[in-house]
Amino acid sequence: MKKIKNDKQLQHQKKQLLKRQKELEQLLHANWIELKHSLRPKNVAGELLSKAFHSKPEDGSNSLADSLGQFAAVLTKAAVENAQEKFSEWLKNK
Repeated sequence: MKKIKNDKQLQHQKKQLLKRQKELEQLLHANWIELKHSLRPKNVAGELLSKAFHSKPEDGSNSLADSLGQFAAVLTKAAVENAQEKFSEWLKNK
């Protein structure tokens, strides 16, 4: 970083930093939206099914069966987490 010698340089540097901060915040927001979108259940399911039909088995195993097993595991995990949240709420209300 350059050494700031006067008020004009300070103000210029301040504007540059604020501009950079805004750019980074917008990038962070866009990444957050993309992450939320990619973690939606229908997108996770679509990705697993896509892998099932487009990937080649490495060890001769049935990749469709593996993908369906992974899909079932994801759905089961989501159902268990949902049930756990509801059970916790129910216990708090008692």
